[in-house]
Amino acid sequence: MEQQNPTTKTEKTSKKPQLNTMPIRISKSTVKTIKGLLQKVNKKFYGRKVKPDDLILKSISLLTDDHLEEIKQAALTNADRLELAYQEHCKANGQISKDEYFGLLLKGKSS
Repeated sequence: MEQQNPTTKTEKTSKKPQLNTMPIRISKSTVKTIKGLLQKVNKKFYGRKVKPDDLILKSISLLTDDHLEEIKQAALTNADRLELAYQEHCKANGQISKDEYFGLLLKGKSS
């Protein structure tokens, strides 16, 4: 019979494989658009298939600062726009309370 030496430890190395990808959530309509574009691009006789990563990476590289600003503006709520307008008014005309600012808005004296 074999005896195990209590001082000898069995080494368990559980290395997780490092993945090069990350899951993201996108809407179904975006997935449908990407799949449609990939089908269109992959209608070829030679070369490897274009992957979604290739398509997205190229698309992102084509975005300009104007596009990014447009996306940021589209993400603002009306409350955000009101707060920004209030802050701009305070910078230009001096500090006033929000209540006073609302009064100016209702009277139509603020831009």
